[in-house]
Amino acid sequence: MSEPFLYEFLFRGRPAGSAEPPAWHVVLGQYVTPPGAREAQFVQSGTLTPVQAEAAGFPLSAVLAGIDAAALAGRDAALAEAEAARRERDALAAQLAALQAAPAPAAGLPAVSDRQFFQALAQAGAITPDEALAAVMTGTLPERIEAAVASLPEAERFAARMLLSGATSFERAHPMVAQLGAALGYDAAALDALWRAAAAL
Repeated sequence: MSEPFLYEFLFRGRPAGSAEPPAWHVVLGQYVTPPGAREAQFVQSGTLTPVQAEAAGFPLSAVLAGIDAAALAGRDAALAEAEAARRERDALAAQLAALQAAPAPAAGLPAVSDRQFFQALAQAGAITPDEALAAVMTGTLPERIEAAVASLPEAERFAARMLLSGATSFERAHPMVAQLGAALGYDAAALDALWRAAAAL
């Protein structure tokens, strides 16, 4: 048998100028397991006046404080959810703006091997030499690249990991290059420079 809890609080107001005071009613709930039953059943009291509720251990002051706390918690959760949605929207808008503003990659840039790509990133200081070796030998993504993949929309993350972990060569014109480059802080010109450096290795 569970402890009784506040199930409903009913307020009945009166029109302005009425001589009759507002009325409050409380309904308590409880889960009770009848003899021989396997599952608890929900039962509720009838409507209790504030005096009756106080006698049952639910004074009106505590009832109102509990309602206030629940309302504030609900408000805070809704505000946090809205803020998270705004952050996600702003991040997606920034990625879209970066993609739309990025100029077309320089013509004639060749495909580079995975070894050239990760070695160029290591030489540029974007990842460590050990991370470059691990990426080529085992497909383990460097920490910064893994974080960049995690920042992509969920529907694109698997394809990005498959490309980065499994491809043996990378095309500069691949649309995911611009997305991941932006997440790593590379604009179009910096990516072109990285590609030229990689092609020379």
